[in-house]
Amino acid sequence: MKTKTSLVGRSFQETLELLAPLGFKGFQVKQLMAWICRNNVPNFSAMTDLSQTLRDKLEKDFCLHELSRVKKVSSRDGATKLLLQARDGQQIESVVISAPGRLTACLSSQAGCKLACSFCATGKMGLVRNLTASEIVDQLCLLQELSPEQRITNVVFMGMGEPMENYDQTLKAARIINSHQGFNLGARHITISTAGLVPGILRLMEEPEQFKLAISLNAADDAVRSRLMPVNKKYPLKALLEAVKRYSHKKGKLVFFEYILLAGINDSLEDAEKLSRLLKGIPGKVNLIPYNPGGRENDLQPSSVEARRAFYDKLCQLGVAVTFRASKGQDIRAACGQLKAASVS
Repeated sequence: MKTKTSLVGRSFQETLELLAPLGFKGFQVKQLMAWICRNNVPNFSAMTDLSQTLRDKLEKDFCLHELSRVKKVSSRDGATKLLLQARDGQQIESVVISAPGRLTACLSSQAGCKLACSFCATGKMGLVRNLTASEIVDQLCLLQELSPEQRITNVVFMGMGEPMENYDQTLKAARIINSHQGFNLGARHITISTAGLVPGILRLMEEPEQFKLAISLNAADDAVRSRLMPVNKKYPLKALLEAVKRYSHKKGKLVFFEYILLAGINDSLEDAEKLSRLLKGIPGKVNLIPYNPGGRENDLQPSSVEARRAFYDKLCQLGVAVTFRASKGQDIRAACGQLKAASVS
């Protein structure tokens, strides 16, 4: 059987070049992309503003998805996780998180990850391969299908993998999500996260789009950060923060610092003071995240409620913009650091 070509995750120009031989004009490609990205139709037959002739041509050689849904599971607190399978059989996970007035899609950029952060289950897999822009964007399409009555309002590249290790495909996907012909989601609603890959931060700094940048920081000194995140040995805090300063100055935007609180490792009042000094002069905001056990086999433990509150209060006292990030989906292993793609259970 002939393998059909997926139309998801392609730019307007790519789609036009692909379909022009079939008789598609620019306006018809725009109609097609609107059906795919914003209307989530199940098949080409539902694209009623395209002629039957064009729909028949599409049906013959093309399909609407790059991924297939293997399983879905929902948590008690508003998170839903999908286990998805690519054409080569590789499986990945994606999550959609519901909150009042918001619906956030958490997308994966790689199958697995080579960075081996001690608090992250994905790192236990190692890197299997990068995902294509089509596979990244299709995660959003499939997550949106779960909520036909509510549009996804925010996209975060915080799923499996390190986005900066798959820079070109991640950026292409973000641009399609942002584009008027694509999902038409504003750049300020799209966040690209990194464990601190300096070259990727500096590349993103030069891009015209105003995507948000989030840094997975998790420690305020090199010894602790290198223990938690081996990538710190290559890009230590001094180099990382210098790149962040340049990024913030060039873009004129806040940078978000993700900080997972770990008992006895990075959650003392002294750690809060170190963090305040480290981030001094950088326009940014710290997101405190509870550690989610059940990822890698390690001796890490979540901070107590009392320690989290004291850490938060200390940062506030020191004038640091800080918030607690609600951690949803722990009961279905969909929370921060828990994605692994072994199975959905």
